[in-house]
Amino acid sequence: MTLQTKVTGVILAGGQARRMNFQNKGLQLFHGKSLISYSFNALRPIVNELLINANRDLDEFEKFGVPVISDLVQDFSGALAGILAAMSFTKADLLMVVPCDAPFITTMQLQHLLDAHTKNDAEITVACTGKQIHSVFLVLNTYLQSSLENYLVQGNHKVRLWFEQHKTHFVDFGENAIGFENINTLAELVP
Repeated sequence: MTLQTKVTGVILAGGQARRMNFQNKGLQLFHGKSLISYSFNALRPIVNELLINANRDLDEFEKFGVPVISDLVQDFSGALAGILAAMSFTKADLLMVVPCDAPFITTMQLQHLLDAHTKNDAEITVACTGKQIHSVFLVLNTYLQSSLENYLVQGNHKVRLWFEQHKTHFVDFGENAIGFENINTLAELVP
């Protein structure tokens, strides 16, 4: 990454949270703090701009003091719709994506992912732990916006199939798997 390379971070908080009884996942408390605040704090030190992708409770997310962007199509069509919304908003060269429900992710892990993206001259760089792919922890070149638009217009929503269309590099975090664990149910919020 050169000094001129700009990186925008986006936290995906636009899902329906079916497994969480449709409660807005990012706003749920975990150890006294909203889930999204963990991703926010890990991402903020390493990006030039930070966005939140949300489709409801926008006023609550706006309290974080960063732009809140909604999917361009309001059908809760998944992570790729949130990524496309961020790509449409930013002028940066790179987009770093994290979910709102990962309270254990660290800035160091995200920096490693960002460094690997540049080092491997990839179009998309995705975190994995062994064979487990963490498809919403990624860095991608924003010039892929038209590719993603076309993919979604064709009715596709599977993240990994879109990855296969591009020069994708996987970074194995091995024993650092804990950072990529997420909270999916209300029961998991209780310590």
